[in-house]
Amino acid sequence: MVSPPANIDRYVPGQEAAAPMPLANPIQDPLKLPYQVGFSYFGEWWRANEKIKEEKERLRTGRRREPERVRSAREAQEERDKEKAKIQVAYDAYKEDLQAKMAQNFVKLHKEEQWFRERYVPGIRDAFRQQLQGHRREAYAQWEQDLNNGVFDELSLEGIPKSESNGAGGVVEKEEGEATAASEVLGVGDLVPVSSDVRDDSLYQPTLLIKTIAPSVSRQNLEAFCKEYLGEGEGGFKWLSLSDPNPSKRFHRIGWIMLNPASEAPASEDGDTKDEDGDIEPPVMSTAEKALEAINGKTVKDEQRGDFICHVGVHNPPANPRKKALWDLFSAPERIHKDLELATDLIHKFESDFGSDFNASLHIEEHVEQLRANGQLQPAVAAAPVKKPKVERSLDADEAMDAEVEEGEEGAVDDGEDEDEGMVDDEVDDIDLLVAKKRLDLSIEYLRRTFNFCFFCVFESDSIHELTRKCPGGHLRRPRSTLSSTAKAVARASANGDPFPSKKRKEAEDVEEGEAPEAERKFKTSSKTEQQLQRAYNWVKTFEEKIKQILAPETVDLRKLGGKPVEDAVNDELGKYVKQEDEHKWRCRVPECTKLFKEEHFWKKHVEKRHPEWLDKLKEEFELVNAYVIDPAHIAPSRTDANSNGHFPPSGGQQPTGTPRGFNLQNYAMNNMLNFGTFPAMPLLNMMGGAGNMNAAGWQHGGGDDRGGGPIRRGGPQGGNRPQSRSHPYERRGGNRPYGGPEGAGGPPGGRGRGGPSNRWGDGGVTTTGPREAVQGRTLKSYEDLDQVSGGGGGELNY
Repeated sequence: MVSPPANIDRYVPGQEAAAPMPLANPIQDPLKLPYQVGFSYFGEWWRANEKIKEEKERLRTGRRREPERVRSAREAQEERDKEKAKIQVAYDAYKEDLQAKMAQNFVKLHKEEQWFRERYVPGIRDAFRQQLQGHRREAYAQWEQDLNNGVFDELSLEGIPKSESNGAGGVVEKEEGEATAASEVLGVGDLVPVSSDVRDDSLYQPTLLIKTIAPSVSRQNLEAFCKEYLGEGEGGFKWLSLSDPNPSKRFHRIGWIMLNPASEAPASEDGDTKDEDGDIEPPVMSTAEKALEAINGKTVKDEQRGDFICHVGVHNPPANPRKKALWDLFSAPERIHKDLELATDLIHKFESDFGSDFNASLHIEEHVEQLRANGQLQPAVAAAPVKKPKVERSLDADEAMDAEVEEGEEGAVDDGEDEDEGMVDDEVDDIDLLVAKKRLDLSIEYLRRTFNFCFFCVFESDSIHELTRKCPGGHLRRPRSTLSSTAKAVARASANGDPFPSKKRKEAEDVEEGEAPEAERKFKTSSKTEQQLQRAYNWVKTFEEKIKQILAPETVDLRKLGGKPVEDAVNDELGKYVKQEDEHKWRCRVPECTKLFKEEHFWKKHVEKRHPEWLDKLKEEFELVNAYVIDPAHIAPSRTDANSNGHFPPSGGQQPTGTPRGFNLQNYAMNNMLNFGTFPAMPLLNMMGGAGNMNAAGWQHGGGDDRGGGPIRRGGPQGGNRPQSRSHPYERRGGNRPYGGPEGAGGPPGGRGRGGPSNRWGDGGVTTTGPREAVQGRTLKSYEDLDQVSGGGGGELNY
């Protein structure tokens, strides 16, 4: 019998019916995941969900599936834009709901821990800040003295490329016509200051490091412990600084015990100490070493929460703290003036909150005017104008949406696309811009030294040591000569609060004005340059929003951050504690109460009168949630920016949460494709957490061999009796054979050995990435375990 042609929709006796199209989304619902997914992941899930809804509606109504019609490039682009706008609306709503749920869960989990109470409980927080005020005044007095003595006269946050630095704070002289680094793409660490760094002596005062502090240990107990064993006299206890909790270390903290200065015996040139007669004496321990001997290994007593053993070492600050380069946009004149305004407002805010009469902004302004009158304000050496090569690139615009705000590091703008886009700025700073830059640099340094506040990272610390751990050397502006014409337009828009000046918006305006015929216009995805500028614009926008949370918290949209006005939140929560049993029967469900009321408003009065303590506790919890979400530097392990984990580097083996930037199902699905229009058979990957798996689906390849139809990672059942999928792509199960191997290569016949797949890195016909290739180009960063005690008690944190 001749077999019928394939792909004919008709009944053939003996032929099995086609498998029904799956009506379950293969991608796990983002709302059910414990972290926030990226825009690309959410977009794939949303598109699949819409297709499923359409298919269910078609099956319900019995209508035929509409055939795909051929669309022009313009129509296809317009449909993609409309779809993306819908996805963005849904994604924003998803983020708002998820942030609210996660914020409430986080507060419930940590509200009794000491670090949380110290930051967000009003009574404890206000008492600590009052105590901190004395140390702020001491830091201000030192800063004012340094300002009057001219210590900061050469201070500048301008950076120059390492290739153009002479290593002594100057610029290498170049011959006529020699190229400069203005056209190079500069990384975060490729800049050096134009002037020598101004050392902060408070960083090098004698200090001890507490290597790990349990969340249950309070600051008060630690301070009492330090005073008991060190005293408060010369070389004794001065101040205790505690870090943010580390989510990867069970929210343990590290601490710094700052000591009062003490006179030490003078040392000779060869390092030996000598007495009055010049005789060499036995080595004398330093102030920190004496304190270490007195306190290391001692126990902090706490009858309520349990005792805690303190493991302490001598703190050695970094010798050359790393400085981070800012986005190019911060070098534009418009942003300089905008940032100066923000920094001045922050100074007034902090000084007002501390009840101080510092008035540092006035001192800075007067000092800069004096420098201007003396002719001490000189522009940095500007690079000659260079035109970058024109490079055509085209990427998926969804990838740029994932960058959003959680890019903890600043980046450089990549190559341009238009002819004038690569032209760098050859303008020289005028005197007014030099004055604004100097005022801004001094204001940023003042915030850093007096209030231990990093302006660009937007977080405050309780000591210079915690600030240095988070942001070691501060930030540098990139050379103004690296700004392209497009970057200047974006910087201007960010400073004025205008939307991002994308080319799509400009092209749409040009079409409306009739500047270009519709048939002649070409639509393509965003260029690499525009995506980088979009990331920079988003970073700056988020930076300003975080500062706004400090300057005017009452104007912030709490719902967007995951909070809710207390009255609205209480009313919503109260609805869970009343049950309407009949038209005029409302039963109270507050714990240990079952009274019945005729109307709901009678029940509300009952709650206010009979359950005031329960109601106050409910309000307090929502106030804590609002205080937590409005903190721009709050700990949120679900995010991926540096603030989210207290600026701790990830521990060994820890994987970042969330989906990778530029997530695309085409990288994971069978045959390197996933057609949501037809829903082909596909494995449900472990990382997607779908409702089923390939074993349940029973899909097999229609060809003659048993290898399957595509690069399925690690042993999905594509025919024959295949083993279970492995937990990760490089798991070894082949006995002595790494990653499996052919028969006779150290394993049993068949080349599978203990259930391992036959291919080296995958079971499909397409080459997959091996372990060596998978890690090429990555850097490994070491980090000393907080719970580890180094020998000799002198272990130190590796910055």
